[in-house]
Amino acid sequence: MKSGSWLRPALLLSMLLGLRGVAQAVPACDDPKEIPNPVYLTVGDTQVNLMRELGAKLRATEQVTLVYRATGSCSNLDTLYGDLRMSGNFSYIPAGYDPQKTPTPPVCTLAAPGVLADVANSIVFLDACPTPKPADVIDVLGPVQSFVFAVPLASSQTAITAEEAYFVFGFGMAGQVFPWLDNNLLFGRPVTKGTVISVGASIGVPAGKWQGQKVNLSQDLASMLAAAADPTRAIGILGSEVFDGYRSTLKALAFRAYRQSRAYWPDATQSGFDKQNVRDGHYHLWSYTHWLMRSDAMGNPRSARAQRVIDVLVGNAVTPLAGFEPLESTVRVGLVPRCAMKVSRSSEGGDFSLFAAPQPCGCYFEYTATGKTSCSRCSSDATCGGGVCRHGFCEER
Repeated sequence: MKSGSWLRPALLLSMLLGLRGVAQAVPACDDPKEIPNPVYLTVGDTQVNLMRELGAKLRATEQVTLVYRATGSCSNLDTLYGDLRMSGNFSYIPAGYDPQKTPTPPVCTLAAPGVLADVANSIVFLDACPTPKPADVIDVLGPVQSFVFAVPLASSQTAITAEEAYFVFGFGMAGQVFPWLDNNLLFGRPVTKGTVISVGASIGVPAGKWQGQKVNLSQDLASMLAAAADPTRAIGILGSEVFDGYRSTLKALAFRAYRQSRAYWPDATQSGFDKQNVRDGHYHLWSYTHWLMRSDAMGNPRSARAQRVIDVLVGNAVTPLAGFEPLESTVRVGLVPRCAMKVSRSSEGGDFSLFAAPQPCGCYFEYTATGKTSCSRCSSDATCGGGVCRHGFCEER
């Protein structure tokens, strides 16, 4: 008895210390030692890959730490517009982080009342969300995000038209579009998510009218779609850069938009990564990312670090960065810098106009995305035969 009485408090103390150790393993998101120079972001979950890639480079070269949470575009805007404080768990990019070796970064936590967002992200035009933008919010147009209708690899389907998608996701089983006749195997997103807002604008189905399951996270949707009990009847929507990580279990359907005569994939081929059809206007399912921050009374960004991160992210001219090309992270995760685009649009799901980037980067994009390009390498304009040397490749202008 005496022995047992001695062991129980010791065991209890050991357990308490163990629990304390677990609790201390999760740092505070404002811990200056673990998380120096934080930039707090609220982003779409399609942008998580970008946070990891860009965050690793910024932490390694400038000791800036990206601290972010992932939620819907319209929710992100509401957070920034209303100056709502964020608390709870966030992901952050630590020193020495390698996104290739550790896809899931560590978590930190913030107690209430939390912090204000330095940066908010939307993957749709701002007027596609219900809350109007305040005058003191700066909206910076970012890289292009494309979307796909995806099906399991075992599906025999290879394409879908806008008309078919309208009936599939607007009416579900009642739409009578074979083989997508089971509402439980239609995988969409909640109404605040940019993916469903953007795709819905292209097919004419408002986000609130979509039939089928509403899956909160893109990665969960991809996994559920791949594991569907009847792969012949399953279909879902994903951001292309999320889809690219699931090509071993899913395939993208070619999409024929309204008023088009044939269907296209985002890339020139089903297995490609060049986003050629997005860039030249053949593929309809895409939108711009938007990166927003609040300004002070003088109209300047409230956070200089937030301005720096956004400039790097969207490809603006920045002071020299040691060790990496600012556009590299954007391209590596499947987004398309605006300087690589040949078309533009001014509304969600709207028509295209020809676009000539002031400083084109199509050659750099092609090489970084696919490992090859027909463009010549260069170190100066003198080697480009009348063209311009940009990002190490000869552009026409």
